[in-house]
Amino acid sequence: HMLFFCQVSPACTPSSDLNELLGMSRSRSAEQVMEHVMEHHYDFDLTYITERIISVFFLPDLEEQRYRRNLQEVASMLKSKHQDKYLLLNLSEKRHDITRLNQKVQDFGWPDLHAPPLDRICAICKAMETWLTSDPSNVVVLHCKVSERTADLYICTF
Repeated sequence: HMLFFCQVSPACTPSSDLNELLGMSRSRSAEQVMEHVMEHHYDFDLTYITERIISVFFLPDLEEQRYRRNLQEVASMLKSKHQDKYLLLNLSEKRHDITRLNQKVQDFGWPDLHAPPLDRICAICKAMETWLTSDPSNVVVLHCKVSERTADLYICTF
């Protein structure tokens, strides 16, 4: 599987740390960075919706060991690019391995493929607003394992 997308724009270019993580020199173009990324087989889709809102979706049929390994890869990428300025919101079923990634993980999980209750939607939007307004460097990461539509709902609602 090869599902990895990172939007690269002049306003949101990879940091030197991320370039090092990807094994790229700073002189490489965004297209070359993307070619390098696409050569590696990742089982997730990480998308910068804006400079401060990120969506990460994992393949639903991913075996547990590969899921955990990919989750560690995502955590490394986020730490490299954003240090401790990211808040991961789990929108899938509750998982303890996610909360160990960073002390700033908030678990809003509910059963996969079910509609979230309205109070949960409001709580997630409030958590996003609170985190993003507390520091201009903060980013929010919306994590989904079964359906990227879950993150889409919150992105549109926010």
